[in-house]
Amino acid sequence: MLQFIDKGKFYLYIMIFFVLLSVHNINYANSLNHFFKIKKVIIESTIEENLSKEISKSLKYLYNKNIFLINSKDISSILDNFNTIGKYNIRKNYPSIIRIKIKETDILAYFIDNNQKTFVGNNGKKIIKKNIKDKIPLIIGRVNIQEFLAFKIKLEKNGFSLDDFNKFYTYKSGRWDLMYKNKIIIKLPKDDLDNSLIILKKIINNNNLDNLNVIDLRIQKKIILS
Repeated sequence: MLQFIDKGKFYLYIMIFFVLLSVHNINYANSLNHFFKIKKVIIESTIEENLSKEISKSLKYLYNKNIFLINSKDISSILDNFNTIGKYNIRKNYPSIIRIKIKETDILAYFIDNNQKTFVGNNGKKIIKKNIKDKIPLIIGRVNIQEFLAFKIKLEKNGFSLDDFNKFYTYKSGRWDLMYKNKIIIKLPKDDLDNSLIILKKIINNNNLDNLNVIDLRIQKKIILS
């Protein structure tokens, strides 16, 4: 038999229903939040093991945070503090994994800074703590990494590589001298560098270099070989 409920009791039951529903939603939300908490940060890298561990340690703050609330820019700001990192890719593998692929930067050259061996990375950064087995060229003089990278591009554009040279001499005027394969000093002009490198390539390709010590290209339209 149906019973009629007065208005006061009806509104009371409605209130109880919504309270129970809200409690259920909170529990459901908590369950979802737990489901999307970060449980793993996987780093795939070509860098040294000790540095990889250091990077992992710096990213520990990610654990147990909601994966949807993590901004890749925040992770990037941490990774950018490691000068040996060249490239990286950050991916969210839902529901609970951050996967980071890291590639080490190429080491191009080195110079001495405050009596300390300092390496130049292809990422444009100075790198101090590094074990290098391969032979790389030495930069002597005032070192501006961005200028060196720009000069590297010009060399490669004209058929050279850094491996062709043992030493780079840089001057305040912006001019470069090079030591080619540990025996020939090349004096380059400040201006019209591309044309000078084209001429240099022709000299190297067309001449016997055994008795050559200096190639001087500083004077326009004049080549001095000695």
